[in-house]
Parts: sequence; C-alpha cells; structure tokens
Amino acid sequence: MYLNTDPTPPARKPCIRDLATLTSTLLPPALVQLSSLKQLKRRAREINATHPHFQEETPLVLAWEEQRRQRLSGELAIAGRSRHEAELSQYAQPARA
Repeated sequence: MYLNTDPTPPARKPCIRDLATLTSTLLPPALVQLSSLKQLKRRAREINATHPHFQEETPLVLAWEEQRRQRLSGELAIAGRSRHEAELSQYAQPARA
C-alpha cells in the first residue's frame, strides 16, 4: 500500500494577471452584470473545473459583483441631502428683500 506523504501545496494567492485574463476572456464585465447571480455562480464553477488556474480569481469576481449589486440596489438620492430635504427645497420660495 502506498501512502502519499507529500505535503499539500499551499493555496495560491490571486494573481492580477490571471484576474485580467479571466475578466477579459471568460467573464467579461457585460456578461457579469447582465447575468443572474445563480447563473454567474454556475459559470464560475464551470470555469474552475475547466481552468483550475483561475480558482483563486473567480471568487473575487463573484464577491465584487455581489457588492456592486448590493450597492446599487438602494434608492437613488441626491448626494449630500436627505430625501425629505430635497422635497422641501422643491417647494421653498425664495426670500424677499
């Protein structure tokens, strides 16, 4: 019986070159933004199975897209003023001298 006593290699760190290749060829930004998260996760698993050298970078793309969607899911508002203040200033009349 043979026992594998070789130490397992440490996990690789994400590489910016691999990330650039991944986002320009296999997961372009338009595809990432237009597909549902369920489809995006399935695509990431498929990429990890067929291109194992991208296993460190696909979770980054997924996390960034989830953060982007969460950031943009809120209500749009005027920067620097609350919604209530914006509504009040719409009806305010200028002061007369």
